[in-house]
Formats: sequence, C-alpha cells, structure tokens
Amino acid sequence: MSEVTNNVERLRSSRGLTQEQTADVLGISRGTYISAAKGKRDLTTGELEKLSAYFSVPIAEFFDQPRNNEKFKQMYFYILRYFRDGIPKTKLAKLLYLADFGWFYYNLTPMSGVRYVRREYGPVADIFFELTDDLYDRGKINIKPLDYALMINSTTIEQEDGLLSDEEKELLDKICVFWKDKRTAEII
Repeated sequence: MSEVTNNVERLRSSRGLTQEQTADVLGISRGTYISAAKGKRDLTTGELEKLSAYFSVPIAEFFDQPRNNEKFKQMYFYILRYFRDGIPKTKLAKLLYLADFGWFYYNLTPMSGVRYVRREYGPVADIFFELTDDLYDRGKINIKPLDYALMINSTTIEQEDGLLSDEEKELLDKICVFWKDKRTAEII
C-alpha cells in the first residue's frame, strides 16, 4: 500500500492541502489519515473513490508511478517550435502519440511516461487537453479556429530543462518532418 499512500500524499501536497483537509474529505480523523499516510493503515476502496472524485483523477493514478508531465510539456513545445505558424490541435496530439509510440517501439519505454486514453480518432495522452487548456489560460499558446481545425501556436519561448535527450529530439524531428505536409486525417 505504500505506493498508493505515496501517490495520495504527493497529490495532496501538490494541491496544497493539509492532512486535516484531506481527512475531512475522507470523513476520517487526522490521526487516522496520518496512520494511512505512514502505511500503518490501508485506505479503503471507498476512501480511494472519494479521493479520486475530489482530486478529479482516475483511481489508477494512485497505483501508478508518477508521470513526467514536465517532459510531455517539453515534447509539446518542441513540436510547436517546429510548426511556428501553428499546428492543428488534433495533429499535435497525434504527433505526440507517435513520438511516444515510436520511442516505445525501439526502447520498450514511452518517451514521456504519460498514459494514453482511447478516443474516437485514436489514442491521446490523458493530460493533453488539461495541459492545452492550462497553457491557453496562462497565455503560453494561442488557439484559433481555421476552417475545420483549431490551430495552436506558441506565444512564448519555453526554456528546455534538459529532459529531452538528443536521441529523443532526433525522433521528434523525424516525426515532424515526415508529417509536416500531411493532413491530420492521414495521421489518424
């Protein structure tokens, strides 16, 4: 259960909640919550369901290794830099998936480490829409309708934190070059 409680604690802390506030969400005392946080007590399925609803994350999030959302964000901006004049939102989502899949194909591990969900037009990173909305709200990207697509372009120069290796950048470059002049429907 330590993996689960570590992930709960990580989420609690990242959201700026105290242990008391989290205990209130669960309907238990702070002492009981602390016992769970220390691994002396298991969280019940019902408690995990409450936390899942409260944090707006799937229950699986509590059982997974932490994801590297920052690396996914660097991949996102790397592709946006390549498509300076803008890229359709769906095409961006697909190129990010192809990078992760391509890296996995050769290295047996995804480039970003994020999870993918099934969508009508193929897999999409579970954080893609949340990240896109957040970047738009913070003025880091523009989203403009163009014909039947929403075009995304960067409004800022994001500094890389060195999370992408040269080999990963090379794969991203190859994907961008190959799909640059293709329509989104061809990728799907």
